[in-house]
Amino acid sequence: MSIQQNPKAFRFQYTARDQSGARKTGHLEASDSQAVTMKLRAQGLFPVEVTRADAPVKAKKATLKRTKTTDVASGNLSRKQTADLVSRLAKLTGRRVPVERALAVVADGEDAKIASTAAAIRKSIREGAPLSTALQNEAGISDTATLSLIRGAEVSGELAEALDTAANLLNQRIQLIRRIGTGLMYPCLLLVVAAISLGLILIAIIPQFRPLVEDRMDQVPAMGRAIFFVSEIMVALWPLILGTILIAAAAILIMRRMGKGGAFMSSVIRRLPFVGSVIGRNQTMMVLQTLSALLARGVILSQALKVTVNAVSDEGPTRDALQESWKRVEGGETLAGAFKATNLLPGSTLEVIRIGEESGDLAEMIGKAADDMRENADRELERFLALFQPALIIIVGLMIGVSLYALFSAIVSVNAISI
Repeated sequence: MSIQQNPKAFRFQYTARDQSGARKTGHLEASDSQAVTMKLRAQGLFPVEVTRADAPVKAKKATLKRTKTTDVASGNLSRKQTADLVSRLAKLTGRRVPVERALAVVADGEDAKIASTAAAIRKSIREGAPLSTALQNEAGISDTATLSLIRGAEVSGELAEALDTAANLLNQRIQLIRRIGTGLMYPCLLLVVAAISLGLILIAIIPQFRPLVEDRMDQVPAMGRAIFFVSEIMVALWPLILGTILIAAAAILIMRRMGKGGAFMSSVIRRLPFVGSVIGRNQTMMVLQTLSALLARGVILSQALKVTVNAVSDEGPTRDALQESWKRVEGGETLAGAFKATNLLPGSTLEVIRIGEESGDLAEMIGKAADDMRENADRELERFLALFQPALIIIVGLMIGVSLYALFSAIVSVNAISI
């Protein structure tokens, strides 16, 4: 039966392995990816990856049909606006409201940017584009996990559930970023104020006292000579230092507008002691939540891992370990074994995943492991912030205190010699 005769049949491209481990590829027509999986298993094949073969053609047609649709939208949405848009669509479609009508309701909302984007998505769907392509083109959604959930739902018909899962994942990422950002805001502000204060002391205050000790510098204690030496360097170089800071800030702002600033700042923060570890653990937790959501929607394990790899946008140890795990799973290794070989997860989490593989409830057990890791990550983040802020205050206080002590010890010692 052809696709034209039965609109519920779609053409799928598959990659599978036979009992000898040889890789086989081909095409099948079925109603969804699960039906393709069942057909392949009936033929004695083990599915590795199943994708819609007609999806790229539709995406291309939709792109060609886009004339001035992007003029309707006001640009890519922020993370919060993207999560709000997907959440509203999930609530409406969950009440059995058709997607096109749901987009029309969202387009009447108060947020002008979300409303104009929803109108552009609705127009793109009316021109024949699937929802996933319209979201990618008009809303600027590039998150592979969100797009994969929606593409799978377009085939299986479980759009409301997929949108709800995608909205939950997006909101959890926003909460994680907000939690870390809020916790680090005060320490960063304290660092800026401390740097300005210390700079004023070295550039404006200490040079005022230099004439008092200029002729007797050799009699000044070592700490006093050091502080005057540092002050002299700062006075000579402060225009260059200030210019470098301004250029760096401008470069980061430009990179952010180009969509590269976030990845750059993330890579810098990840290299900081303790902070990188905290972010890495939270990112691993998000990886498990994404993987659990994809598996619960019926996505094949290897394909779910591939999507999860692409969802981790930042280059780093988490992405490298996840990519290696995906290659091992494609080679026939179990998920727990692949994670263990790459040291991505702790032993307790691996045990939960191993139980899920044996019991057949892998998606549920990965979700449980993600919840456990989230609780541990939250406790670790709270503990880190509780210790980091007072430690930073002590360090800044010591830096300013040592500078002032060195200055006044030099003055006192010169006055003592004069007497």
